[in-house]
Amino acid sequence: MAGEDKPKIFENGRDMMLSLGVIVVGMVAVVGTTGLCTINPETSDLSAVREVDGEAFLDMEARGAQGAIRVPDVPEDWVANSARRAGIAQQPASVVGWVTPGEAYLSSWQTQVSLDDAISSFDEHFREETETVNIDGQDVTVASSAENNVREVWAFDLDDERVLLTGTASDADFEELVRAFLAVDPVDIGAADAGADASH
Repeated sequence: MAGEDKPKIFENGRDMMLSLGVIVVGMVAVVGTTGLCTINPETSDLSAVREVDGEAFLDMEARGAQGAIRVPDVPEDWVANSARRAGIAQQPASVVGWVTPGEAYLSSWQTQVSLDDAISSFDEHFREETETVNIDGQDVTVASSAENNVREVWAFDLDDERVLLTGTASDADFEELVRAFLAVDPVDIGAADAGADASH
């Protein structure tokens, strides 16, 4: 008797799997229509700012680098939210990114690659050197693309290293970051190590 009253949907494993499938599809539909789950690759760096210690990262990079590394003194209201090692022309590049007060993004790439190679090998997109800007006596090459979704690169040669800047920030912010690099010397490895020892 009890067997005859059992709902037919639960008679076998196949029916149970179908029921679960219907539930999952329903949940996906609800989440999709309420907008609780969104992905925006263009603004993923800004959607949830998580602060990182960009200065400490560059200090560590300086100890292992084959050339100069600078730690720019950026405005206090810039938030470092990314720090990583990347590659340009098959050579390492030390990268730090900041979110500015206007919620724009700006990143610096430090490398030992020549300026021309650094620009041409920055990523898979072709950029043409369209302008040279002089900032406090430093020539800065601006390279841009005809493609709307490809960001400009500002690049300059500090003799002991090359620095490239890119992002969504304003020209004024780009100029601010150039000046921050011009204002500092490369990390003194001996001084950095002495400071680390003193802290222990």
